[in-house]
Amino acid sequence: MKARAGFLAGLIAAALAALPAAWRFDASLRAQAFCVLFASAALVCAPFAAALSIAAPPGRLARAVTLGTIGSAVVLVPLGTMLKVSTHHRPLGGVTFACLAAAVICGSSLVSARLLTWAGEQPSFRRTLSRVAIVAFAALGAAAALLGLSRGLLPDAAFRRGFLDAMLVLAFSLLAARVKVPPVVVRRARGFGLATFIAVVTVGVCLGRAPSMQAELAARAPVLHWPLLWLGG
Repeated sequence: MKARAGFLAGLIAAALAALPAAWRFDASLRAQAFCVLFASAALVCAPFAAALSIAAPPGRLARAVTLGTIGSAVVLVPLGTMLKVSTHHRPLGGVTFACLAAAVICGSSLVSARLLTWAGEQPSFRRTLSRVAIVAFAALGAAAALLGLSRGLLPDAAFRRGFLDAMLVLAFSLLAARVKVPPVVVRRARGFGLATFIAVVTVGVCLGRAPSMQAELAARAPVLHWPLLWLGG
């Protein structure tokens, strides 16, 4: 049941991940590009979300380290930028950043562990507010990390687009795995998800084989198109 729910949610996640990339195409090719990119993203999102939905939930330590690592980007991104500008000896700057990053991540993980423990002990209303604050903290760290990577490590526009596409597929797949699909919907959609997946991939392979579309996909969304290209589309 959980795997089917994750698979269905993964199909929706694939459509959402394909939308920003499809918008880069000309209006005359946008619908065709969306079908191809939707199929390509579905090859990753649907099985990945289904697998994650039946996986065991992470323990408290794993959650604390994950949250601490993501949140530490709020400090590490400006710190790395400052060291890059102010340090002329690159090896020394790299060692300095590595040491400071380890300390920041350890400290952030300890704070996150305490915050998660405290949030679990609160009454219902405060627990909800605490969870919202934790999600906001993680989102802020993720945004800082993405901003730093897109501007600092990936200066080329094509690399930024590919990086964004990959991150959207990963993010939407993770969200799809955690979405609670009502059991009645899963029961009524029995077989529908797999049939839709096969139809979407088949249409995507057929539309993606046109030479003009192949050239456009290679120029505008090569990373997102890669799974379908590997399959033959």
